[in-house]
Amino acid sequence: MITLLEIDKLTFSYQQKKILKAIELFVIEREFIGIIGPNGSGKSTLLKNISRIITPETGFIYLDRQLLNQYSNNQLARLMAVVPQDTSVNYNFTVYDLVMMGRSPYQDRWGRISPGDREIVREALQLTETIQFSDRDINQLSGGERQRVIIARALAQRPQLLLLDEPTASLDINYQREIFDLLTRLNQELGLTILVVSHDLNLSSQYCNKLVLLREGQIYKTGTPGEVMTSENIRAVYQTEVIIKNNPLTDRPYIILMPKGEVVRRNGRHKKVHLICGGGSGKELIEYLAEQGYQLSCGVLNQGDSDWEVARRLKVELVEIPPFSPIDQESLTLNQRLIAESDLVIVSSTPFGHGNLANLEMLVEFKNKKIVLFNRPAIQQRDYTGGLAREYWNLLLQAGDCYQISSIEQLSGMLDRLFKN
Repeated sequence: MITLLEIDKLTFSYQQKKILKAIELFVIEREFIGIIGPNGSGKSTLLKNISRIITPETGFIYLDRQLLNQYSNNQLARLMAVVPQDTSVNYNFTVYDLVMMGRSPYQDRWGRISPGDREIVREALQLTETIQFSDRDINQLSGGERQRVIIARALAQRPQLLLLDEPTASLDINYQREIFDLLTRLNQELGLTILVVSHDLNLSSQYCNKLVLLREGQIYKTGTPGEVMTSENIRAVYQTEVIIKNNPLTDRPYIILMPKGEVVRRNGRHKKVHLICGGGSGKELIEYLAEQGYQLSCGVLNQGDSDWEVARRLKVELVEIPPFSPIDQESLTLNQRLIAESDLVIVSSTPFGHGNLANLEMLVEFKNKKIVLFNRPAIQQRDYTGGLAREYWNLLLQAGDCYQISSIEQLSGMLDRLFKN
């Protein structure tokens, strides 16, 4: 892997206010990086420092292993192209003439256009699917069409690094998709390294392979969309509650914003729930309880179990043991702690054998714990312990706060009743 861009302890201030604070970032060739963060976090200021529109107060920026300020303007334009947030054009150039401006770093002082320049401009127009607009005036185009033309002008520079500042800010959803599909194609087919500032967390998550989350001028988190786009990170940076789900087509996280009234409602019943499951019996329950905003834990689960996979994907706290292993004392102790800390224990319709019977046996010790048992199919059909599991099940039912149900629909009403206070 080759580092194309390196930012070393970059600091920048407007007047006396520090906007960027000791930023450190490495950009590898062919990466597609999204810079995200709330208003005022320093996203556009960072991009302006990288593009040399403004100069860092302290720190260094290296492009292709050379200090940024050591490049001439033409040398820099051959390595880096910028698509600004404001793509308005004051003079009514034709699309072709505007894209040809991207060739200026390669032309002599008289701006003579070579056959090679014309070929590169034609390629840029084709790549951005704007060649049909070549003879039209730029200001006759729609916002999305004009944005693609500005990207074509940047491509005409033949850069290694493409910087974009809010490229879809004023575009409707169809043009947003078009622009990010185009950027993905440029990244994957041309090997172009892309750095894009965006307010749209979901677009960034679905298209970028790396995200840089800024908060108050500092990098709060860097990583894959799955590592950065967590409800904890969003809550810490944006001070808002969200639900994180995975796109079933891309398996990437996307955000569902929670209206304020819903946040209040959920926080009012934000309880700890411990789920005993396994063998796929808990998948729907894990997803449902996590989506409803409960603090969820699971245990004990064998690694590789389908319930284990769902719990791991949703970052649910769990007690895990190796595949096909019986429950050992250490995991039993941890499971006991999670049960003790919970406000409610739910037992799914998992089959019980001697390997996982301790999960059920342990519950009998918790005399005053709220417990909900799923009994479809009935316990006698899932008992592979010679009757021990059924015996513990009946002991639980004799306790004062144990309830038996058969569906998630019943569970919804049961949770409201159990936690109404």
